[in-house]
Amino acid sequence: MLKITCINGSSKTNGSSAYLIDTFIKGIDTSAVTVSKYCVGEIKMNYCFGCKKCYTNGECIQNDNVKNVVLDILSSDYVVIVSPSWWADVPAQLKTLIDRTTPYGDTNPNRKYKADKLIKGIAIAVRAGVREAENVLILNSIQHYFGHLGIETVERISITETDTLNDLVGKHQKEIQRIFELGKHIGELK
Repeated sequence: MLKITCINGSSKTNGSSAYLIDTFIKGIDTSAVTVSKYCVGEIKMNYCFGCKKCYTNGECIQNDNVKNVVLDILSSDYVVIVSPSWWADVPAQLKTLIDRTTPYGDTNPNRKYKADKLIKGIAIAVRAGVREAENVLILNSIQHYFGHLGIETVERISITETDTLNDLVGKHQKEIQRIFELGKHIGELK
């Protein structure tokens, strides 16, 4: 059975990023897949202190829900992150999750937890403006994050001109269908 972890990089549970996560999940044959879904606005997490104690003991000294999310990620076959653009970058809540993953990344020589298999990642960026370059920055950030966790990025999708959920649904049926199809054919992605 495949395991998939989906992360809505927006703090909103009912916006474009959430809609795309739900579209992906709708495509999945859930009888053969286990799906975990997180919204960064609902994860109990604190900011990284930058203390680097995790470089000594292999774990973060903070006691919140980040470790559980990261362990879910590291035990998955696929990880999907959908991020909106907030001032041409990932939202602060998603950046906080990324920062707090430091204890589990490959730069930590004493990390206690890491993936024991190849994980594949899907990165999706959504923004209101028309410039593709800002979404490229977001997709690169997600891919960089994936790389430090040993996740191979297999799909990158950029959606522009989406200020509201109505914009997404009204203008981007092709991209929505592509994301649905990714869910439908998830076990076949290489």
